[in-house]
Amino acid sequence: MKHTFPGLLKDKTASGKVRWRVRVERSDRKMQIPCGPGEPGFHEHYHAARAGEKIETVKQKVVKAGTLDQLCEKYLENLEAKVAAESSSPLTLKGHRHLLGKACEVRDPNGNRAGALDAELPEEAFTAIQDSFGAKTGAADNCVKALRAAYRWGSKRGFPKSSPVFHVEKVHTNRGGATPWTVTDMRKFLAHHGPGTTARLWFLLSLNTLPRISDVFKLGPDNLTSIDGIPTLSFQPTKKGSAKVAVPALAQLLEELERHTPRQTFIATKTGAPFASSEAMRNRIQDWTRQAGLPAGRTQHGVRKGAAHLLAAAGATQFEIMCLMSHTEAKTSEIYTKDVERAQMSARAIAHLSNLNLDHAPKIVVQSE
Repeated sequence: MKHTFPGLLKDKTASGKVRWRVRVERSDRKMQIPCGPGEPGFHEHYHAARAGEKIETVKQKVVKAGTLDQLCEKYLENLEAKVAAESSSPLTLKGHRHLLGKACEVRDPNGNRAGALDAELPEEAFTAIQDSFGAKTGAADNCVKALRAAYRWGSKRGFPKSSPVFHVEKVHTNRGGATPWTVTDMRKFLAHHGPGTTARLWFLLSLNTLPRISDVFKLGPDNLTSIDGIPTLSFQPTKKGSAKVAVPALAQLLEELERHTPRQTFIATKTGAPFASSEAMRNRIQDWTRQAGLPAGRTQHGVRKGAAHLLAAAGATQFEIMCLMSHTEAKTSEIYTKDVERAQMSARAIAHLSNLNLDHAPKIVVQSE
């Protein structure tokens, strides 16, 4: 199985010794690390170097059979193989590695690491792991979600089959997620980023296809086809379970594309290269929104949500929005149409009342039995 580590460089010193270096993400700076793939501590050193940080020493951890450490280690090895085979997302691997690592470092009342304990942990242990995140309740729930994935995988491989982790309740209260872009936000952004700018091209592409951050920077000429003579943007979202998107291209987007040099991807860096990752794309979007004077928190997902609300207000049905946003369940798109539909039904109800002449209402006769 071949594993790919972006930015990892292997060369030899003058003495012939192998040297491993890592290019810091979004930078030309390179950092040397003491080990390579397959060696103890490699992942910790690699990911730290990609973030521009250096780990002085990494103690090799002796993993005992049947412990939470071993379960997490084996699960992550399996997940890493899936990522290499392109059957799972690198973002999932990155998130689960971080969260499971934090879970294993939580200490019990006796000072023992959770990772060093038998994997057959009681519910109280998982609650303690959840509590260790403090006010970061979203991260706490995501950690439990990662643990459930590990235990689900391990249940068929010699680890506990019915762990109490599946009964731990969520602690995070959803506050609505990303802030939807308003019409004012959109107009202000386009007023600042005029025709021919990458920022404008990104916005029109996002408005047209409502992609997630993990998809928008990958779209390119190969995704622009013609269906029955109509220019159409078509792609399969990377998020597991998403339906394929095929939507006619907006005239404004096609006009904007004419102003840009054809490249491998529609959205490119200042050097003309594709963005390296969704994180790099996210950072650039933050730059663009800040330059346009938009409030903090205007994100890719905010465009997606804002456009969905606009579509609902314009009369788009729940299922039309569902197809455009690659949802596979109608209830996911219902959140954008529910309020609009209720308002429309209320207006129709008032219209019915308006047609009643209350001054000359028909006499109601009550018949006795």
